[in-house]
Amino acid sequence: MQRNDRGFSLLETLAAMFLLALCFAALMHAAGASMALGVRSEGYTQASLWASGLLDRTFVADFPTEGIHEGTFDDTYRWTMNVSSPAEDQALRTSTPLHLYRVDLTVEWKEGGRPVRARFVTLRTISTRPPAAPVPPGSGGDS
Repeated sequence: MQRNDRGFSLLETLAAMFLLALCFAALMHAAGASMALGVRSEGYTQASLWASGLLDRTFVADFPTEGIHEGTFDDTYRWTMNVSSPAEDQALRTSTPLHLYRVDLTVEWKEGGRPVRARFVTLRTISTRPPAAPVPPGSGGDS
């Protein structure tokens, strides 16, 4: 009588274990990369929120002068804002007095001991109030 019940050889078992170890290592590498990407994404999201708040607050309260402005948000994030006017050939030509500004904002922080930066560029228009026209005498302007 001959038996056809043959089991796995030691070599086949070792090959299967090696293949399983390779797959497990690849999955662990992908999981580690995913976690690192999540941490990095968190830094960029926070920088974006800080930048958005600064730009909104700056143009509502009072407009900064042209030039370079610097500051910090907290102990981790700091910012540099460059406000400039575009060249004359790029200026807006409208019937309303508008002035165009280019705002270049860079937010910097450290991640894992290495410096990281995110740059945000926008154009803003500011309407300038025309000088008040003099009120003719007797028109009820002054009482």
